[in-house]
Amino acid sequence: MDKNIIPPLFTIVIPTYNRALLIDKTINSILTQSYSNYEIIVVDDGSTDNTKDVISKYITANFTYVKIQNSERAAARNYGTKIAKGSYINWFDSDDIMFPNHLAEAEKMIRKYNNPEIFALSFQIQRVDGIIVKNTILPMPVTNSQLFKGNNLACNPVFVRNDVALLFPFNEDRNLSGSEDYDLWMRLSVRFPVYCSKIITSAVTEHDNRSMNLTSAENMLGRYKLIIKYLQEDEVFSKKYLKKIYLVKASCAMMVALYFALEKKKRQSIKYIAESLKNQPSHFFTRQMMAVVKYLLIN
Repeated sequence: MDKNIIPPLFTIVIPTYNRALLIDKTINSILTQSYSNYEIIVVDDGSTDNTKDVISKYITANFTYVKIQNSERAAARNYGTKIAKGSYINWFDSDDIMFPNHLAEAEKMIRKYNNPEIFALSFQIQRVDGIIVKNTILPMPVTNSQLFKGNNLACNPVFVRNDVALLFPFNEDRNLSGSEDYDLWMRLSVRFPVYCSKIITSAVTEHDNRSMNLTSAENMLGRYKLIIKYLQEDEVFSKKYLKKIYLVKASCAMMVALYFALEKKKRQSIKYIAESLKNQPSHFFTRQMMAVVKYLLIN
């Protein structure tokens, strides 16, 4: 390697599958960054649309496009991580928006916390038309304890140091897909402090084809069981935090209850409401509980 070439501080890994109509907007939002020392790696997870044609105009020395056999998003993220040159990895979804301050704020976090293993920035959820649905302001200064109560993160706002990302890859079990990020955040949070910033730097775009909107209740139930299984098998979690697994069970069960309620399966929904409250009675007073009850009454 040329000694005069400065390696990027950040690698933005973008896994994508049949997002040709959306990824253009995502990439253009990344290219507006006020901080310039970064590279972009798009990992095409076997798209069957014209994603490659859309991406081709962006390819430069700091923009890489690779296509792999369809293996799901966890494998695509891991592939991008393995070839990344940046000191920090940011996995950014191909249908979301990065605000111009995203990497600049991340660089501030790296300096503030002396090269932390993992940190996260606040984010928002918005509709395709740009209307803000929700601002997610993360607790300060760390969010470890909050993660036991449910996944309050998305991939976009999370940065993981390269060596840590290589040591702790995403779980590539396809049956876990959609919850592989929560599995990773939990494994990292029992080992390292997860530092947070209240500054919003990105947006998750809500649309009908988003994977969360296409997930069935049975699929969510399967993921719930796998999250618990993999956590129990994690050496550090089982040794130090096993007593807190009831919090994870309560949160996951309420999510399953919500999906059953959306599918008008009241009996199954009530079953998982009961399981959630059995593990954590205070879940009765959460917004998630209110949402489940709302859909049960509607249906």
